[in-house]
Amino acid sequence: MELSRKVRRGCALALAAVLTLPGLSLMKTQAAVGIETGRDDCSLTVSVGVGGSDSEYLEDFNRMTIPVSVYRVADVDVTGQNYTPVGAFASVKLDGITSDHSAMAAVWQELAGEAAGIVEQASPPLTAAGSTLVENTSGTGSAEGMVGDLTPGLYLVVPDAAYNPEYTVRYTFAPYLTALPSSEYALTGSGSDEWDYDTTIGLKPEAEPQFGRLRITKILQNYNETLGPTTFVFHVVGVDQDQVVRYEEVESMTYTAAGSNTITLEHIPAGLTVTVTEVYSGASYEIVGAAEDTALIWSDAAVLDRVENASEASVTFENRYDGGNRGGYGVTNHFESDGAGGWTWENPTTPPEE
Repeated sequence: MELSRKVRRGCALALAAVLTLPGLSLMKTQAAVGIETGRDDCSLTVSVGVGGSDSEYLEDFNRMTIPVSVYRVADVDVTGQNYTPVGAFASVKLDGITSDHSAMAAVWQELAGEAAGIVEQASPPLTAAGSTLVENTSGTGSAEGMVGDLTPGLYLVVPDAAYNPEYTVRYTFAPYLTALPSSEYALTGSGSDEWDYDTTIGLKPEAEPQFGRLRITKILQNYNETLGPTTFVFHVVGVDQDQVVRYEEVESMTYTAAGSNTITLEHIPAGLTVTVTEVYSGASYEIVGAAEDTALIWSDAAVLDRVENASEASVTFENRYDGGNRGGYGVTNHFESDGAGGWTWENPTTPPEE
């Protein structure tokens, strides 16, 4: 399983700024021909290839399926300048829209959020004007999906959150408003003023890296009470598909009796291959079997959704008393940055009572 390159760079993903206002600029009065408001054959194509998104970004999207719902928010008049909210969206204030493109971004973002909130809270659920799956079915080009048989108006586009196939990244998408029809002039203030009744818009995603956990189990076959507590130490290293170390930790277990114990390491980046090595096996105790084991970190979401082959990563080690007479007890120190150039020392391990 590969770890998304975007996660390795720790960068939130976003399309080019051209997508921030898809179809939402004021339709100009200079349009040569008025809108055919009676049409019912308009279409809206949602694509991940719009806006010059880079190949690393598309690598995940072209292997995913993203459900998208479209809701009709308002009617539009023949001039393309005036919108009248409809149905459950009657409270959305669409008047006062100006032709100042730079000033409209925050306004449309706020309106889209308000409309999306209405959809989310509606009971019973609102009926969408249409829905589609954004996916790459041809194996070439970019993932896209189309909603057809729409009438002119203002539409709310609501993509669902989705995981990449490896479940290492969860993508969320900002809901947004788009106008049908649109034109180059309406969008940019220049170019053709011909109305386009079959428009294409792009997604506006953010990436949320996913994390999983690792269970380390230690089985101690027998125990020499005379020697007292004994500590076992494990070195954990996680690498990505390029063998670059992305996670490293040292953990320990202290025993005062024979038996089995487990520690769980949380918040390990999903997609890493971790190697766990028992670097110290306690004085007078020896390893039974291998001193090293590996496991793949699946995200908690993948395990919860029962993705094929997904399971919580785990390794097991076994030791036994070797007949020696040396005791061995230790502690594990953790140092955390305080964000101001200093470090905080944490030593949670205290000697067990005799």
